[in-house]
Amino acid sequence: MDAPIALVRGHFVPGLIVALAALAAFNLALLIATDFQSSVVAVSLVAMASVFVGAVSVAIAGKETVRAARFEDEANSYRRLLDEHFLVSKIDLSGRFCDANQNLLNRSGYSSDEFSGRTLGGSASKPCPADPLSEMWETVRLGRTWSGEYCDHAKDGAPFWVKAVFVPWRNAQGELECLSTIGFDVTEQRGAEQELKRTHARLEAFIKHVPAAVAMFDTEMRYVAHTDHWLHDYGLKEKSLVGRCHYDVFPEIPQCWKDKHRRILAGATESCEEERFQRADGSENILRWEVRPWYLPDQSVGGLIMLTEEITERKVMQDDLWKLVKLDSLTGLPNRLLFGETLRDAIRTADANGDLLAVTLVDIDNFKEINDTLGHDAGDELLKIVANRLETALGSTASIARLGGDEFAVLIGGHREIDEIEMTLARLKRALSDPVKIAGVMRFCSTSLGFTVYPDDAAEPGDLLKNADLALYRAKNAGRGHIGQFTPDLRAAINRRVEMQEDALEALQRGDFVLFYQPIMPADPSEPPSFEALLRWQHPMHGLLAPGAFEEVLDEPRVAAAIGVRVIDLALEQVAAWQAEGFAFGRVAVNVTSADFAFRCFASHLKSRLDHYGVAPERICIEVTEHVFLGSGTQHVSDALQRLADLGVEIALDDFGTGYASLSHIKAYPIGRLKIDRSFVSDMEDNKDSLSIVQAIVQLAQSLGLSTTAEGVEKEAQAILLRSMGCASLQGYHFSRPRPAAELARFLKKDTGEETAEGLLSLAASGR
Repeated sequence: MDAPIALVRGHFVPGLIVALAALAAFNLALLIATDFQSSVVAVSLVAMASVFVGAVSVAIAGKETVRAARFEDEANSYRRLLDEHFLVSKIDLSGRFCDANQNLLNRSGYSSDEFSGRTLGGSASKPCPADPLSEMWETVRLGRTWSGEYCDHAKDGAPFWVKAVFVPWRNAQGELECLSTIGFDVTEQRGAEQELKRTHARLEAFIKHVPAAVAMFDTEMRYVAHTDHWLHDYGLKEKSLVGRCHYDVFPEIPQCWKDKHRRILAGATESCEEERFQRADGSENILRWEVRPWYLPDQSVGGLIMLTEEITERKVMQDDLWKLVKLDSLTGLPNRLLFGETLRDAIRTADANGDLLAVTLVDIDNFKEINDTLGHDAGDELLKIVANRLETALGSTASIARLGGDEFAVLIGGHREIDEIEMTLARLKRALSDPVKIAGVMRFCSTSLGFTVYPDDAAEPGDLLKNADLALYRAKNAGRGHIGQFTPDLRAAINRRVEMQEDALEALQRGDFVLFYQPIMPADPSEPPSFEALLRWQHPMHGLLAPGAFEEVLDEPRVAAAIGVRVIDLALEQVAAWQAEGFAFGRVAVNVTSADFAFRCFASHLKSRLDHYGVAPERICIEVTEHVFLGSGTQHVSDALQRLADLGVEIALDDFGTGYASLSHIKAYPIGRLKIDRSFVSDMEDNKDSLSIVQAIVQLAQSLGLSTTAEGVEKEAQAILLRSMGCASLQGYHFSRPRPAAELARFLKKDTGEETAEGLLSLAASGR
């Protein structure tokens, strides 16, 4: 409080009141003493009036004094408010600070003396952008107040932002003298805004560039956001669809999809793994899609999000690979693999309906003669004609497959009596017996059929096929062109098979089973060759037999497992011998069957034998066909193969491309190599389908990081073509027939880093 005001309130006003009271008392006493004389009364009245006026003046002065004091208190309160919450300063016309309140000094870290003379907006060493301040000076020079943000720097150099009002002050002549500023610190707010902008920019970049076709819509189906992939996948030329209605962009959208959108806007979520759409230009695309609602903070639906993935090319590739694996490339019919799956499904259907199921094998009589006399092209043409006749005669009432060569399989269901099945087969036989024109020559097409019936004859798919094969054998023995039915007397053939299996056990004791080795030549001549160990039976009566001559023996798991143990020992013993002699070679491949995995200890057994012979796992390759993946022991096979692969043993999938190999098996098992079946290699120079299949397998292997081996290479031209495709290794009579190890040893060079290709080429030249 100022001193004059305090004086009035504390001393002057009370003293004045006392003086007026004394004067009034004196006048009253004078009137009484003079007995109220008129002259005295007049003088007294004047004095009393003066006293009254003085009293009123004193009262008014006191009231104004109180009001002035209250105003001063409020002013002081506002001043404290400014000092506590605002940054207040005074700036001269050169832009330098003349004065600042304590709050501004505290924020900047300067003392009052240090702060005076600083330049508005920063120091000489830390200048800030001048654009806002330039605009400010232009405004205040016109006599107008300016508000905005500017950047300043604290004493430690840290920037801080102030949102302030700049008020110009002019002198009596109207000249600009200085500026007053009142502001507050917005550094944190500005930082939050900048971070929000950065977050928004990152979100926009994510939405724009995410590798998927995603779009966001409001409740009116107007675009809120979308990715670039959305524009690309739908062939849209616009840079942005935001704000446009989805139905205007795609006027061809059917009503069913509009109904779907309404359901989703009501809270539903819908998806589809595969759906075909017709574009406005007539083209078709296949999409995988998912549509779900998105929600506002109050949990109300704000619109929907649509994610679509263009899978047209992927589906085409999957379809092509599916056809490659499960369809016969020549006839387009299901192959053996797909037929096996169909047979299992058909058995379940027959059980559910209480029907009979006929499993039938169809074989073209004297097919070899057609190939030999008219050529393989004529044979292929005949196979196509037979396939077409089977489909025409049976239609959708049966499932048809080509198992390989000239053998077809037919499943006939939906009958309750054997007579009905026989009538269907007789009609089929007549349809197949019509003459055909092949290579310009009319020929009679004679076929033999053998069938068995589920569930009367057998319950398992494998047994049904065996029965049908026996029935087909009976039909051919009857003079061909007949229909044979499985009957129990055909079990005699099984008895003969058992006898042969017993003979095989004795042959194991005598050591009649031996191994021959066929070289596997790497495409890179600087690498050493590998070898495939091939089983032979040195039969005392029939001579040297290949597995095809005693494959029935291998149908018995006990015998097959015993032979498998012998094969492993023979192969490892030979590998150890080659190592001891210092020969350079890659791996030795050993064929294994389902029987080798049946007792759940194959991996442990092989590891123990590797340790016994001192052979590194990297020297061995295990070759399997798809047969080992079928049946109840699949999990044991998977575990064994994984353990072997972890050791370093290579796993090769044999006969790939013939219908025995599935892409799912490549994914499920640790396959490291694909062996291309000889049936494709043998005619790939003349058969475009075979060539395409070989190329597809090599490319598939390369994309999956697998090695490839082409079997059945018999000509140099085939070898050159396969190498040009990128096939990793080659195997066939062009290099060598399977031979005893003793005949191969002299063609292997010592492990000195020299190439071994010349040795095996010499072997090939020495006779196949």
